Amino acid sequence: MKETVNPFADAKPRLSRRGREARLRVNPEQAPAFMPGSRRVDSHSRGSSIFLTALLFLFLGFMLIGGNRRNPRMMAASAVYVVFLTVLAYLIFRTGFVSRYRSIFFSAYGLAFVLGFIPMLLEQRGHLALTGQDIANLDTPLCHLTIPMLIVPGLVYGVLIFPTKLFSDLGFFPMLFLWLGATLTIGKGWCSWGCFYGGLDEFFSKLLPKRRLSSRNFNYKLRWFPFALLAVIVLWAFLALEPVYCSWLCPFKAVTEFVKPVNLLIWIQTGLFIALFLGLVVVLPLLMKRRTQCGLFCPFGAFQSLAGLVNPYRVRVDKDKCTQCGACVAECPTFSITEETLAKHKVSISCARCGRCMEVCPRGAIQYALLGVPLRGGTETAARGRFWKEVVRPDSLFVFAALLFGGIISGGMVASSLLRILHFVQTGSLLLK
Repeated sequence: MKETVNPFADAKPRLSRRGREARLRVNPEQAPAFMPGSRRVDSHSRGSSIFLTALLFLFLGFMLIGGNRRNPRMMAASAVYVVFLTVLAYLIFRTGFVSRYRSIFFSAYGLAFVLGFIPMLLEQRGHLALTGQDIANLDTPLCHLTIPMLIVPGLVYGVLIFPTKLFSDLGFFPMLFLWLGATLTIGKGWCSWGCFYGGLDEFFSKLLPKRRLSSRNFNYKLRWFPFALLAVIVLWAFLALEPVYCSWLCPFKAVTEFVKPVNLLIWIQTGLFIALFLGLVVVLPLLMKRRTQCGLFCPFGAFQSLAGLVNPYRVRVDKDKCTQCGACVAECPTFSITEETLAKHKVSISCARCGRCMEVCPRGAIQYALLGVPLRGGTETAARGRFWKEVVRPDSLFVFAALLFGGIISGGMVASSLLRILHFVQTGSLLLK
């Protein structure tokens, strides 16, 4: 593979006056290493790209297509999705642009959740609003956002404070094992590869071509608010013995299920859900081109930042390459890189492993890394052993694991949504029953 020449090797970038929206000041005739259509220095050769993609195709095909062999329609829809993921995987490995193609997958996943979940509830119940009978029957799918609130009451009192069944398909234990699997496999990467709510945040942050609301004067201390909110809801849920975040603060109640409004208090709660969804998931991501719900509000994201420390994957900054240009600070979707963390050549604990900072860094100073494994230096262009070196690189292993895990947990949801879209075109209804 021909070594990519970095035009910024000798450039001396400097921060803008306020340091928030820093941009490199170089000769405009020099093409940046991250310009559209180029390949990054951490891209893979054609051989290793094909190998990793083929391996991913086999695993996804076995899990998604093979898992639906008794349902020909779901099998066909799953095959379409597997091909879609395979193409994105090859583009990620071959070009090195992780975030660009991950964003396509993640946004599709978030939209598929809405297209699939709401019609599913209508088919099963005939309505979206939770009634007293639904709660009494424990007829509520467990949401992973509730997990932090369930731990303390479960350990102290041995009770489950969420109205769901223990062993149903969308009940407590399946969701618990899913969360444990995500934590061990990709850690905080769950927030950029596995969480369908994050996919909605991602989708709206990508709709507009340009940022309409500058973050030049943004107070980055706000990134600690989710941790404070996490502490509040865990204590509140323990004292009240109910999932209080679901009752009062969850923006995604606006697009999932909610308690049927029968009195003024529930109407106030419903209004809060709608206002939070419109503000944090739609309007601010549109204007700021950042994931404001995930980075500034979500308590589960804060919880996963702590739980994800058991995972060996990290995002690290090479101090020998970093020039403190600030491009990553200006572009991090979850506000996880600040001037203070960059000065220490670190990212915040809230980093969601999305890969955006790696794309905008002109010197390739930011990498996926494994604990205890030194950062890569250079492009490793030596012919002997290059194939296997690329295959077992930390970025290769992480992206492979993240796409595999995200593809598996999203497979049924996306395949069902594809069938619903086809059914809508044919009949005008998203309901399959």
